Amino acid sequence: MNPKNYKKPDFSLKEIRTMAAKAFVLALKEIRPLPGDRSQNFLITDRSGLKYVLKISSSFDHLEELDFENQVVLKLSQELSDYHFPLPQPDINGQLISCYERGNKVFYLRLFDYMEGPSLADLQSVPLSLWSEIGRLLARIDLVLKDFYHAGSRRELPWDVKNVLWSKDRLKYVTDPVKRRQLDYVLLQIETYLLPVSTGLRRQVIYGDGNEHNFILQVKKEAYRLTGLIDFGDMSDSFLAAEPAIALTYAMMKTSAPEEAVKVLLSAYHKINPLQPAELDVLYYLILSRLVISLTMAAWRRQTEPQNEYMTVSEEPGWKLLDSLFTSNPEKWRSLFYKSCKLELSSLWLESEKLLGFRSEHISEAMSLTYRQPLHITRGAGQYLFDDRGESYLDCVNNVCHLGHCHPRVARAVARQMAILNTNTRYLYDVLALYVEKLLSKFPAKFQYCFLVNSGSEANDLALRLARNYTRATEILVLDRAYHGNLSSLIDISPYKFDGPGGKGAPPFIHKLATPDPYRGPYRGRTEATSLKYTADARQVINDLKAAGKKLVGLIAEPMMGCAGQVIFPPRYLKHAFDLVHRAGGVCIADEVQVGFGRPGRFFWGFESQEASPDIVTLGKPIGNGHPIGAVVTTEEIARSFVTGMEYFNTFGGNPVSCAAGLAVLEAIEEENLQENAGSVGDYFLKRLNELQSKHELIGDVRGLGLFIGVELVKDRETRRPATREAELIAEKMKRNNILVTTEGPYHQVLKIKPAIIFNKDNVDLFVETLDEILKVFD
Repeated sequence: MNPKNYKKPDFSLKEIRTMAAKAFVLALKEIRPLPGDRSQNFLITDRSGLKYVLKISSSFDHLEELDFENQVVLKLSQELSDYHFPLPQPDINGQLISCYERGNKVFYLRLFDYMEGPSLADLQSVPLSLWSEIGRLLARIDLVLKDFYHAGSRRELPWDVKNVLWSKDRLKYVTDPVKRRQLDYVLLQIETYLLPVSTGLRRQVIYGDGNEHNFILQVKKEAYRLTGLIDFGDMSDSFLAAEPAIALTYAMMKTSAPEEAVKVLLSAYHKINPLQPAELDVLYYLILSRLVISLTMAAWRRQTEPQNEYMTVSEEPGWKLLDSLFTSNPEKWRSLFYKSCKLELSSLWLESEKLLGFRSEHISEAMSLTYRQPLHITRGAGQYLFDDRGESYLDCVNNVCHLGHCHPRVARAVARQMAILNTNTRYLYDVLALYVEKLLSKFPAKFQYCFLVNSGSEANDLALRLARNYTRATEILVLDRAYHGNLSSLIDISPYKFDGPGGKGAPPFIHKLATPDPYRGPYRGRTEATSLKYTADARQVINDLKAAGKKLVGLIAEPMMGCAGQVIFPPRYLKHAFDLVHRAGGVCIADEVQVGFGRPGRFFWGFESQEASPDIVTLGKPIGNGHPIGAVVTTEEIARSFVTGMEYFNTFGGNPVSCAAGLAVLEAIEEENLQENAGSVGDYFLKRLNELQSKHELIGDVRGLGLFIGVELVKDRETRRPATREAELIAEKMKRNNILVTTEGPYHQVLKIKPAIIFNKDNVDLFVETLDEILKVFD
């Protein structure tokens, strides 16, 4: 439906009285407006007390479509005599549709019997027996209409789930960026899972509007019985499975026990009109389709008809249901659908045991798995991961999917660009310039050059080349327990690796500085005075190198250290350290691979939080929201010095698809205010964790900036003896409670928290409350 060419009729009560009396020869007593979607509706009472519903439609609803509705109602009244339907009444000419002209516009009038009684919507609590009866009635209707044909049934309506992609045009009316992202994600899943199989689904005329306002009840001795059905304006030729899906959508909104309602309604429908496995496989996406249509229609109508409260009646419960489904594993619902219909469920994935066996035979053990019982992950949605058993997990540690798993903007950008062009940087193409310009705008003005690569490791390797080429030096300063990547050149500069299991120690050109850890380091405290003590040691190392006649390449440092235990430096440590290096003629590299792109909240980059001024910045992990891309950003002077006659070419670095992914990430961060979200939710997270620390002695320290947070566990707060075993047990217990968190730090004693920056306060509350219960065991 195009808002530009559609306008609902808007006759006055005076006009209605004249029209109704003339067309239907009614002795009118009272006329009262009723809510409606496309038609203008009125409750009419004549002087004898009989009640009717007058529906006035614009020419948007074609004459054959309105006749189609009338004929279905007449057929159902004949075939299903144990239920009541609103029968159409003839006008003075014996016609069931009366035409009325106003100016150059034609309107259609229809008069229906009014059906007395409360609707399902009037009930505070719906007994399961009613959901069962609804399932049976809809199944019987669909059997009656199985071979029914009318020219009007081919109409195309925005409420028809087969037209769910029309909702894309209405997303712009959803003003909340979080809600808009959720709807777009759902549309992406519908495109992925429903549309490719839709041509194989059974189609026929269906009722198509099983919402709680349309089921009419009879009350006897405080018991309710379904007696009739109203509003046939959304009937069309559509997917048969959409019939129960639509009813299930509204049932799940109406009840506090949605799974029970689903069981009885679907079971009742299936017993009379059996559904096929292919239909059950997509039932979840048909339910989502109705939700998306309803919510986007409400948003559109709020803009075009702000007075039309009827169109927003399901909005609040709709958003609540969408949130619930968004966090639920689709496989959980598919399993429930099959169980309700007493059909055997077939797995969509390989067995976990077979996957483990395959890995043991073909994948090196050097590539480890997380958790004692590894998870078989099949899908992701936002801050959630779903496994093969129907379980959902709140992901608090996967910082690669910075905007959340399967962010629709990034997924669409990658797919679109892949369908247009993917080549290399030896050619000119727009998206490279668009992306680099956008990326550089996030940096201080001195950063004018960018090299695009495929990962954070490649970025750090190239940064070393740039620094060595520029300084013509050999000696490099690194922070103890730092990790900078998996290439050989980066193992050499990563104490986390060369001092760890299987490591061979530091190469002679590497010089370690103490981790500036305010809690566990050699100098403790979170003041600038602590920073100066650490940088005094750095000064001594630099002086020793100078005395030995060794020239300094520079210092590479993460502005916030992950593998070292989610370490937040004391104030301005990096500023002072970088200043020392600059005075010694070295280059400073800020490794933002883990912490950049708004994660620090108040800052877009981690180095900004330290008031530091690097010469080279490396980027990776979150830069493409899971797409492999990395970048090195530097000054003109350093970039130009790299032009030595040896070409730098990277086959895939900076390809159009990667640039499209990177650009989509930056745009989403801005449009969804995700940096601000990281700041506000991060502050709230730290507040809640600090409250937890006051209750549990096991928590020795809580630290963080934005959504980069660490919880250090100790056996004794005085000696700070690391609680390594406890940390591992807690991570495993959190997993069993469907929350994913891992450990890090020199003793694996720190709970590492770095979720997607779409994380919200409800997620925080769930995390903290779950951790609180687990910690009680250790008190």
